[in-house]
Amino acid sequence: MNDPDPSKPDPYKTAKDAATSGQRFSRGVMDSAQQIWLAGLGALARTQQEGGKFFDALVEEGVRIQEKTHAYTQEQMKQARDQTTPWVETARKRTTAAMGKLEQAFDERIARAAKRMNMPDHSDIQELSARIDALAQELRANRTAGAKPRATRKPAKPKD
Repeated sequence: MNDPDPSKPDPYKTAKDAATSGQRFSRGVMDSAQQIWLAGLGALARTQQEGGKFFDALVEEGVRIQEKTHAYTQEQMKQARDQTTPWVETARKRTTAAMGKLEQAFDERIARAAKRMNMPDHSDIQELSARIDALAQELRANRTAGAKPRATRKPAKPKD
């Protein structure tokens, strides 16, 4: 007869050990699941008993955290504002200077274009206004003195 070789494991015993090990693992999982279920039921019962107090405690904690968060956010905003203010001021000054230069260049170009088109400039208009004022004053003086108005020349006819 065949005597089993002691160096080789017995397949029947190995299968039996595996089944026993699987049963122990399964029992352990079931026990753990049962404990988790019971812990959940206990938490639910405690929450029902102390629900109002627990809720109030959560609200108070929420208020504290909100106040801390608000204070922290305000501080961060202040620091950001303090850090950016010099940069913003520098940018504002540069922008203002650039706009001033742009306006000056624009004004100069407009003046040059007006001069090329023989348009009167500010000094020409002031001079003309002063001449009109002087003529109006002379006209009033002549009327009050009873003198006849001076003869005016007719505009010259354009040559064709």
